[in-house]
Amino acid sequence: MSEPCSNRGLTSLLLVSLMVLAPLTGFAAASPGEETAEPSRDVALPSHLIEVASLDDFTEDLARPYLLIDESEPVMSATPYLRQQWVEADRPGLVQATGTSGRACTQHVQGDTLNVPTSGGSISVTVAKTTGSVAFLVQTGRTLSSTVLQNLASTWDQTIYPTLTTYYGKDYGDGRGIAPPDVDNNCQVQVIIYDIDGQYNIGGYFAPSFASQGEMVFVDYADVTLTWGRSIIAHELQH
Repeated sequence: MSEPCSNRGLTSLLLVSLMVLAPLTGFAAASPGEETAEPSRDVALPSHLIEVASLDDFTEDLARPYLLIDESEPVMSATPYLRQQWVEADRPGLVQATGTSGRACTQHVQGDTLNVPTSGGSISVTVAKTTGSVAFLVQTGRTLSSTVLQNLASTWDQTIYPTLTTYYGKDYGDGRGIAPPDVDNNCQVQVIIYDIDGQYNIGGYFAPSFASQGEMVFVDYADVTLTWGRSIIAHELQH
């Protein structure tokens, strides 16, 4: 939600990382009998905002390794790289989040499908799991087991969200209390899980040019079930 981190914020991120460093197991296909809801609201962005978030020329020099991931190959956040591109483009899509009093959220529903922007363009996703404050959106054609999704949701509700909103959240006067911004009026952070570049390398990112359309963080499908998957989510949420 903000960067650079204060010492207090860095401490919170370290605590969250320590608490969530546990493997998630169980890639699995969706049950054949599952019902699919009608398509949900697509997130559409002007092409110039997507271009600013491109990873085509990504370089590790402008990336940042995630905390507490001790692997022979690096696992990095692409957020610093995308932020620099955004700043150099004169911060397109910059918004100042403001609250509105007493409004109802239009939340994602599990099973919905929609299109969302990514660093490589728009993709189709399915709402695989939701809680009151998060929607896990998984790329169409990719699936996660119910165990993995439940573990992600539980860690989010019990550890990631309450800890990081305490340090980085704000009361926007809309009845949610201390919370992230909510420019898309769904009261949920969207965690978008899709194929970025395979295991290691880029683990995830936050794209500043997308912030005018919703609260979105992105995680590589190949990394999300590994030991560091939930640490990636925690790290990207702070932006």
